[in-house]
Amino acid sequence: MSEKFATTLEWRGSREIGQRLANLIPDGISNELIEENHSEVKLVVNVDAESLEQLREIVDNLLTLFSDQDQ
Repeated sequence: MSEKFATTLEWRGSREIGQRLANLIPDGISNELIEENHSEVKLVVNVDAESLEQLREIVDNLLTLFSDQDQ
């Protein structure tokens, strides 16, 4: 039986920034933008990988993509 590795990233903030972040997520990575109230959304990103190293690389790449957007 092979191992699977997974993690979930959550971000909360304005709809405008949430939509920008969601648009940066590469195809094949599960994500959902959820409206929490009239002024705030939650972005949930589910990352799955075959190894811990691959999981770390995917998460690092996502955080790099997001780093300039949360302003």
